[in-house]
Amino acid sequence: MARFAPKDDLVNLLGRWIVLTVAVWLSDVLIGGISIADGVWNHLWVAALFGLANAIVGNIIRLVAFPALILTLGVFSIVVNAWMLMWVGDLSDALDVSGFWPAFGAGVIISLVSAILGRRIRGRD
Repeated sequence: MARFAPKDDLVNLLGRWIVLTVAVWLSDVLIGGISIADGVWNHLWVAALFGLANAIVGNIIRLVAFPALILTLGVFSIVVNAWMLMWVGDLSDALDVSGFWPAFGAGVIISLVSAILGRRIRGRD
């Protein structure tokens, strides 16, 4: 029987948020067309907003774009991440995205860092 453990869920959520914050920070450092306002709080804010947008709107887009995801073996999800990043840039003054290609590059970095660090965190369980 599964046990409800809110503490474990909170730790998991915070761990994923930190991983996403690191991924967003790295994309800010490495990609020229991505700019996040200085400060840790701005990076945490952008990561939270990106995670929320990706969880709600991103999943709807992935459902609609399911054939493209199948045909590209999931690579199209990076395009969805780019769209979500551009949308978050429109919603928040803390993030400036100068176009699709910088958003695409940031989507690649966010996907890779989230996959690598997320796997390491889940591996601790």
